[in-house]
Amino acid sequence: MGIEHGPAMTSGRGLRGLVAAILLYLGLAAAPAFACDIATPSTANMGTLSPTAVTGAGFIATTGSFKCANASILSLLAADYLRATLITTTPLTLTAPTGGSMGYSLSATADGTTPFVANTPRSYVEGTTLSLLSNSKAAVPIYIKLISAAAPPAGIYAGNFQVRWTWKFCNGIAALGLCLLADNDQDSKTATVNVTVTVAKNAVVTVSQRTTWEASVTTNNPKAIPGAKLRMTMQILNPNPFALDSNTLTFTLPTPAGLRIALDGDGTNIGAVVQAGDTTGTTGLKFKYASPSDPDDDVDFASGNNVWGYKPVAGDSATQGMVTAVQFNPKGVMAAGTAFTISIPYSVK
Repeated sequence: MGIEHGPAMTSGRGLRGLVAAILLYLGLAAAPAFACDIATPSTANMGTLSPTAVTGAGFIATTGSFKCANASILSLLAADYLRATLITTTPLTLTAPTGGSMGYSLSATADGTTPFVANTPRSYVEGTTLSLLSNSKAAVPIYIKLISAAAPPAGIYAGNFQVRWTWKFCNGIAALGLCLLADNDQDSKTATVNVTVTVAKNAVVTVSQRTTWEASVTTNNPKAIPGAKLRMTMQILNPNPFALDSNTLTFTLPTPAGLRIALDGDGTNIGAVVQAGDTTGTTGLKFKYASPSDPDDDVDFASGNNVWGYKPVAGDSATQGMVTAVQFNPKGVMAAGTAFTISIPYSVK
């Protein structure tokens, strides 16, 4: 009698499926598939900042270096980990084609308390502990802080750094704290992260003048002759796609040769002596002028070698003639793409 053969030996794949089915039948869960990798290309775009915002900006979150397909990393095992090591040892610097440069620093947290130091691993995940992550981070952040002692010139600044990501996550069946069948997402790769930041222009100021009055009653178009009055107008434009910083807008108007300030008006008896307001869009700025001696308004006068705080007397040609410059400091945040106008009267000497 021939020997009866049993079924063929189960393949490794079939065995894995069988074990998985049994574990699931017993109520044991499959670990999520993380499918992690470095991003290619890796970029950290810090957006657009004003020159003054660069010096005061804190850490800005950027992503694009390391990511996982599964946004949730709640299901972790003791052997899982995610670590990042800065391997760039040269100074972290951004440069612009225009010649400007600035440094920057890196941190694994937004408050800067876990800075990246070359060749020192930072642990984002260690076992079941989400060391530096919330419970749903498919794209892992690196925080960047710009370092510049002075407001840098406008331009597009660029540089890069290298970071090695090392990770291990269980993609198989998780049971009793173990990753069964050794189905791990595990690797170590280096990403070159390209950093860019755009430093935009400050406000653009244009100055114009218009003669408003002269003594001849027969003149319909007043001329800028001695004794005539005119109005100097400053138009302030925010050309950037973002608002300009709060309460930092200061504009200085030197007294033109042959003119003196005329705080008794422009001769038309129309409107305030110092006039201001929006000309394009809603700027959000506020401006106040009360009198030459008011220390709390938004106008300041200089005399001599630009010594601010000088107080001319309205209508007095001697003290008004001593004013060498006027400074305007409107308050508030200037909205993107808007324009604001300030005008002040002068007389022709």
